[in-house]
Amino acid sequence: MVGLYDATGMLRFVGSSIEACMEYANLFELALLPSSLQALPEPVVASIKVRGDRHLEERSN
Repeated sequence: MVGLYDATGMLRFVGSSIEACMEYANLFELALLPSSLQALPEPVVASIKVRGDRHLEERSN
């Protein structure tokens, strides 16, 4: 994962590659010179464990 940050440090786009970030910048006509590309850590997927045979149901009031 790669993040495209603008000159003020705001994250503008997260893509799977540097090329994806560059295509985004070209699409929206963003200047790449004052921007920076940073590698981002992969997100951690949290798992939820349910004990027994419980079923979660929707309730409406």
